[in-house]
Amino acid sequence: MIGYLSVLNIKNKHIGGILVINDLGIPVEFKYSEPVTPTKLQEIIYGSSLEYYLHTEIIAKGLIQKVENRPEFILTQDASLLFDRNIVSVTLLPQSVPEKKEGNEAIVPLNNNSIRITFQENTKVEDTIVSKIIDFASRIDLFEPFDRVEKALEYICDSQEK
Repeated sequence: MIGYLSVLNIKNKHIGGILVINDLGIPVEFKYSEPVTPTKLQEIIYGSSLEYYLHTEIIAKGLIQKVENRPEFILTQDASLLFDRNIVSVTLLPQSVPEKKEGNEAIVPLNNNSIRITFQENTKVEDTIVSKIIDFASRIDLFEPFDRVEKALEYICDSQEK
C-alpha cells in the first residue's frame, strides 16, 4: 500500500488529506483534517512560519497518526512535508533527463519523462523505495491519486460553506 499526502490552502482554509491505495490504485483508506482558518492574531504571531506550522506540525503529522492502514511509504508533492523518513516527494520533470542519484535525491526515467524522488534532508536515497515507486508507476499513473486527494479536499471545503 502507498499513501498520498496533500495539504492545501483553499480560500485561506488549510486542509489536508491522506489517501492510502493498494497496488491496483483502489482506495483502502482516506483521512482528512477539518479546514483550519487562521485568526488574524495567529497570522501576526506566526508570520511567514504560519503555513509551515499549520501544514506540517498540525495537519500532516495529525493525519499520519490517524491512519489505520499503514502504507509502505507516503508520497507527497510538497517538499516541506518531508518530516519523516517514510515520506517521499515526487516531482514530474517536464522532459526526460539522465538518471542520477545524489544525496537525498534520485532522478529516474518514467515513460517518456523523468521523475525526481526526494527523501528527507540528510537521508540517503533508499533504492528499495525507488524500485517500488518505479514498479508501482508501471501499473498505474503515479500522479493521478494526488488529483483525487485535491478534488476531495476542495469538495470538503466547498460543502462546509453551504
